[in-house]
Amino acid sequence: MARVLVVLAILIVAAPAFAANSRLGYEDNATVDIQAAGPQLYVADVLICVDINANAGFFDPSTRYADAFTAAGATSFSFASVEVADGSIVFPPDVTADNYSVVVLLTSENWWSAPQNIDPADEAVLASYLDTGGNLLIVGQDYMYGAHPTMGPCSGFPREYLGLDVCTQDVIWAPLTATISGSPGSPFEGESYFLDSETIFLSNEFFPDVATPTDNAGYMFYYDDAAMDGVTVYHDSGTFKTVWSGIEISAATDMGFNHIIDVIYQWFLTSTPVENTTWGSIKAMYR
Repeated sequence: MARVLVVLAILIVAAPAFAANSRLGYEDNATVDIQAAGPQLYVADVLICVDINANAGFFDPSTRYADAFTAAGATSFSFASVEVADGSIVFPPDVTADNYSVVVLLTSENWWSAPQNIDPADEAVLASYLDTGGNLLIVGQDYMYGAHPTMGPCSGFPREYLGLDVCTQDVIWAPLTATISGSPGSPFEGESYFLDSETIFLSNEFFPDVATPTDNAGYMFYYDDAAMDGVTVYHDSGTFKTVWSGIEISAATDMGFNHIIDVIYQWFLTSTPVENTTWGSIKAMYR
């Protein structure tokens, strides 16, 4: 059945910026408040949510991700902004798997501390979406810092939906570069990627987080520089699939990043669980 994409009109209302500082002490840049202009519906392959409206000094990764998903076969996109005043995501109505096969949440260079972060209401929308059989990719270095700054042992949404058992935040402080390798048994086993923050970020360096997975989740990428597994974790509940990354994977080369997104997207679209031992043959299909 042909997909239908209806354009969402966005009303931009000028307002004083919400004063806040990032974790590095940078003052929030002046910007405008973003408000959705009425209940209008998108239907698209991929819904991309990004926090760049909260600070004009942050890299906007949405185009880079849209290009990579396009190369992987996605044909239509919707975009959701973030309110300046409280950090809440301005979701379109009816965020279900029938309307969006994949939701991508990008925290860019930093996710600001409360109240400019993913709040419980945002996580509730994402949980409801996943319960309908959706697929969620969360990428960025400060989702945990913003939404769950004291979380080590995980509970709530990170545990139940992302498959995170224990999270360790900021395992290396402000490196400019990083190398990640595919974890044994993961879709990326035997592969390695060099990440360079200076090719994408405008204000900050990397602040990578790692996590151990729950029993029904798995390691996807190993963080070579910290000698720690779990800088990226993938989770197949049988109803929904999620990938969480504690480092910005779009800092890879264009070819490398496109391959990462391609493999993740094809895994999302696989309707039946796949045993780890079959990943080698599956990866060969997309090279």
